[in-house]
Amino acid sequence: MRLRPALVAGMMVVFGALSAAAQTTPTSPWTGPRTADGQPDVQGQWSKSWEGSRGANFDLEKGIHPDEVTITGRKPEDFPPPRVVQTPDGKIPYQPWARALRAEIEKNFFNPTELVHIDSNARCLQMGIPRQSLDTGFEIVQTPGYLFFLYGYNSASRTIALDGRPHLDDRAKLWQGDSVGRWEGNTLVVSVRNLNEHAWYDAYGNFHSDRLTLEERWVFVSPDVVHYEVVSTDSKVFTQPWMARNEFTRSREKIEQWETSCYEGERNVEHKLGDKAKRP
Repeated sequence: MRLRPALVAGMMVVFGALSAAAQTTPTSPWTGPRTADGQPDVQGQWSKSWEGSRGANFDLEKGIHPDEVTITGRKPEDFPPPRVVQTPDGKIPYQPWARALRAEIEKNFFNPTELVHIDSNARCLQMGIPRQSLDTGFEIVQTPGYLFFLYGYNSASRTIALDGRPHLDDRAKLWQGDSVGRWEGNTLVVSVRNLNEHAWYDAYGNFHSDRLTLEERWVFVSPDVVHYEVVSTDSKVFTQPWMARNEFTRSREKIEQWETSCYEGERNVEHKLGDKAKRP
């Protein structure tokens, strides 16, 4: 996403502490099998398990958009609010300029006039992190020193190195970022850096900049349940760090992941913006 430097310049950011409720981490008493190199064996397919949470399919703050309710013909109460953002008011702590841009994106989402109004996912680009971990299921594959997340959408994958290596030079910006992790018992702790600014948190324009860093905790509380917590820090966009949560369950049946690559021949930007798509 192309952020507006003039709105950012000169702004001071004071990082506050997360609320006590947001800092609560589930315990992990389960001790299961281990891989050959001693990792907790968490291989398999995992799917989102919070019924009605909606996750990143819709707005992380508000849930389903009123226009979506109209389209489906259902009642607003059929779509419970999300339980993803873990802040005292359930809101993402945007700086004033960022909250204004967020409102502009929301206003123009169904009738975009600029590229900034269009979800990268709608353009067949990657979802990015952490959206992929707040939205879709995945398959975990483990090898000595590494853990891999494989996603069905757009043939995406993510590599987490477990050897304590340093992060890449911060000039490298990637959709999935650069992930370095370690195991603390049955909890996988991951530091994510080097993210680009183009991915959203959800389908409705909650965004970040390329200064975003993430601290993830994947807490495997049983053989079939993992709690996911991610703390986002972005001095360009947010007033303080904030937490989001999700939960996944392991599938007992092997499900083949379909190839859904869709970029070749993609024309969504042209269809949505028309002649405006030709602007730089």
